[in-house]
This record gives sequence, structure tokens and C-alpha cells, in this order.
Amino acid sequence: MLIKLYVTVNNTHDVLARYSQVRVYRSATVSGVYTEITDADTRIRLQPGVSLYPFFDESGASTYWYKTDFFNPQTLDASSQSDPSLGDDSVVLSGIMSIDELKEVYLFGVDLTSDDGTPYPDRMFEFSIRAAIGWAEDVLDLDVRPTDRVERYDYEQRQFSEWGFLQLDHYPCLDWDVSNHYVKMFWPSAAEAYTFPSEWVRLEKQAGQINLVPTSGSIAQALIVSGALLPTVLSRVPWVPRALEVSYSSGFDLGSLPYEIRALIGMRACFPILNTAGDLIAGAGIASYSLGVDSLSQSINTTSSATNSGYGARLVQFTRELKEQVPVIRRRYKNIGLGVLA
Repeated sequence: MLIKLYVTVNNTHDVLARYSQVRVYRSATVSGVYTEITDADTRIRLQPGVSLYPFFDESGASTYWYKTDFFNPQTLDASSQSDPSLGDDSVVLSGIMSIDELKEVYLFGVDLTSDDGTPYPDRMFEFSIRAAIGWAEDVLDLDVRPTDRVERYDYEQRQFSEWGFLQLDHYPCLDWDVSNHYVKMFWPSAAEAYTFPSEWVRLEKQAGQINLVPTSGSIAQALIVSGALLPTVLSRVPWVPRALEVSYSSGFDLGSLPYEIRALIGMRACFPILNTAGDLIAGAGIASYSLGVDSLSQSINTTSSATNSGYGARLVQFTRELKEQVPVIRRRYKNIGLGVLA
């Protein structure tokens, strides 16, 4: 599958003073091992004055994660790697909100061409959709895209005695993958004490809750078999910070995002596009203009002005709907967390 990446370089002049290339790394999971997929011939060459570089991974996948770093092949000097990110690909977009869907459902009737009839570039719609996805994840406190996570949690004696109960930080969750997901216990020395069998894990995906239910014996017996003396210690210690590590995936599978969340993304993605289209109705900040030839004249008035977009009424309506729907969707997918005081 062809995956597109966009590498952004800030302060190009300063970067070029030390580096000349960009290396690209890939991993199957966000916390996995990242291997360089470029070589001496395919590394991105930095150019003066250029801040955005496209890169294409012909053997990629929509679930792969990528990192980049700057590199100087002469001195072998390399920068630290970037934060991991998913590639930009049509599969991710079409699984959430395709360009055609945005045009046909939310931008129907809008002239999406410039003054000379040139259609707006697809990149404009792609950027708006991705920005809207990021906005939705922030305001809803949800992972819209499938997201791999590795997190540490405190050991709470009371909760752990209730079938190893854990409340995950991010939910809803995806199906438990026995090959990549796990629940481990660590002791303060940072040494791994025990990995719980995957068949013990009972995951409530909607609420992001895990219970550990032994298929035989008990959790205490399992820890004794592992050679650790944890049962004796934990019976006297009510709380151990960051003693449990959980690997899991949150978000929604591509193609299964609920329509009410897709509607939020669609409306939000329209804002930069409608602002541009509104300016092009008669020209940026122009409310009306007149043409006159001899005794003939023609006047055109629009809703555009120096402080108002030509499609301001539609944007006001979208703003009202977003304001109403965001709290409703948050209540549905993010239940109120409960704590128990001793």
C-alpha cells in the first residue's frame, strides 16, 4: 500500500548548516523497533528555502508508524528522532472522511474553484480533514484513529483484589491482540516481575476496563510460580506507584467510526475551505461591485465584507451544531470515572 508522508523542516537555514538529508524509519507499532526504510539513494535531500518534503512508502500500511531524523553522510552526525506519527494515506482518510464525501455532503452547492476556474487542490481538503480529526480527538477526548499505547498504572490493593481491576486512561478500546498487547507487573527496581497470561485478560472495550481472571489457580499463585516474593509484600502494601504496565489499542477501527463523530469532523473540516471560497465570491473583503458601460450598469452584492466571510451563515450554523453535539457525544463515549475512598 502506498503511504504518503510529509516531513516539515523548521528553520531550514539552521538545519542545513549541520545536516543535508532526512532519514525515515518505520515500525509496526508505536512503541516497537523503528527500522530505517531509506538508504543512501532514497534519503530526502534538504534544499535551501524548502520546508515541506513529501515521501512515499510503497510497501507501507495504514497502521504503520514513522519517525524521521536529520543526517549528515559526510560527518555521520545525526539528530534525535522525531515523535512517532501515522502516515498520511488515502485508506485512513476514506475510513473516516473521504474528500468526495466532504464535497458531496457538507460542501454541496459551493463553487470549489478559483477565479480562473481552477479546482481547489486535493491537498487543501486533505489538510482540512486531518486538522478536523485532530480537533475532534482533542474536544471529545477520544482517539478517532486506531492508536497503540503502552502505559503504566499504580497497583491498588483494593482494586487488584477485585479480579485485577484496571481502568485504562483511553477508551473505547480495540480488540485485545494476544501478539502485541499485555499486562505486566514491575517492582520498583524496574525489573519485570510477571507477565499475566493473555487468556486471563477480560477487556470491556467501551468503558476501557480490564479484569484479570485466572483460567486456573489464582493471581497470587501465579506470582509465586514466577519466583517473585510479591504476594507477601503486596498483602501489606496498599499502593505501589506505576507497578503495572499495559499495552493496548484505543480508538475505532477504520471504517467503523460512528456517524455522529464523522459529522463533527465533516462540519469542522469545512471551516478553512468555506472561508477561502467566501473570499473568492467577489474578492477578499468586497461586499459589492458595479460594472458600467455607457448607459448599461450591473451591480452585485454579497454577504462578504472585510470582517465577514461570504459563507458566514453556513459557518454560523455549523458552529451552533458543533456546540450542541460535542457535549452529547462526550457523555456517550466518555463515562464519568469513579474512585473509591478508603
